[in-house]
Parts: sequence; structure tokens; C-alpha cells
Amino acid sequence: MTLTLSDIVTDPDAYAAQRPANRARLIPLRAERRLRLGDMIVVEFENIDTLRYQVQEMVYTERLSAPGDVAHEIEVYSRLLPTSHSLTATVFIELNVPHEIRDELARLAGIQNALGLEIGGRHISAVEIPGADEDPDAPSETVSVHMVRFQLDDAARDAFRDPGIPADLVVDHPAYSDATPITGATRRGLIADLAFPRA
Repeated sequence: MTLTLSDIVTDPDAYAAQRPANRARLIPLRAERRLRLGDMIVVEFENIDTLRYQVQEMVYTERLSAPGDVAHEIEVYSRLLPTSHSLTATVFIELNVPHEIRDELARLAGIQNALGLEIGGRHISAVEIPGADEDPDAPSETVSVHMVRFQLDDAARDAFRDPGIPADLVVDHPAYSDATPITGATRRGLIADLAFPRA
């Protein structure tokens, strides 16, 4: 499960003709991979389809055509691909009052490290995926968008793939806590993400 140069249309006219159909296909897919945690946090699980779309949109809007430039975007987004033993997600902190954003982010400092999966009573903490130009060992500032990975061992992976075992997405932060079950089409999609060979 990889993204390659051959997956991306670099001719802007050719992609413009495909763009409405691509968007129509991605809207329901992204909707079923999106979970809300309370009134301020949305978590959208990524897969090869969502990431291919994001690369394609970046290449189109930035008018990138040089193979090196396109390869760079592929490399950036490929860090978010799930594997046989991990799920990945983009976390959005939705703050709608502009003059309160700085104070709210300060109140929620570290919340990106307070996310997790509860699988059959076992907690799997999220690990933040640093930006392409960020020091992976440096503490990250809390901003409105973060990327995270949930790393599963064999037991957690097997439990998650069993729909009879409850699984929840949780956040446990001093200023904000909530949980939502992972069920239905969302659970089926994430189980499919874990079906690929170990990476």
C-alpha cells in the first residue's frame, strides 16, 4: 500500500475533468472515516484513497508538474499511510471564535497527546506524527491540526478486527474528555486498513 508518481495526474486540464467525480467519491468516504469527540474535536482516519486525493489536490492547486516536486508531496503524505499494525488520523480542533483561539489552544495544550483507542478495555495511546520539517524529538505546540498514529501489537490488532469486541476513540485531557464508539462503516473501513501486509 504505497503512493507512487503513477497515481498522480500532473496535467491540470486532465485532472480538472476528473475533479468533480473525484470529489463526489471522496465526500462519503471521508464522512464515514470521520468521528467527533465532543463539540471541538474531529478525528478523520486516513487511508490510501484519502491521501491520494490530498496529494492530487495539492499538485493541482499548486500546479506542480516536475517529478521531484510531486515526489516530495507523495513523501510528505505517505507518512500518514496506515499499516497492517497501525491506524493514522488527522485531528482537527474546531475553534470558531477567532479572538478566543489562542486562549483555547493554551487551555487545551497537549491534547494531541491525550488521544487514544480503547479496544476491549485496553488503552492504545496516539503518537503524534511530526511535520516533514519538524524535529521528531522536540515537543510539539498545540495547534488546530495534528496528525497521529495508533500503533497496535498483534493482540490489539486482532481485537480491533473482531467487531464483537468494543472499540472507542477517546480523549482524556484535564480540560477536555470524551469518547465515541467506533462502529459500523467506520469500523469496517479501519479493519480493511489493517488487512495489508506488515509494513
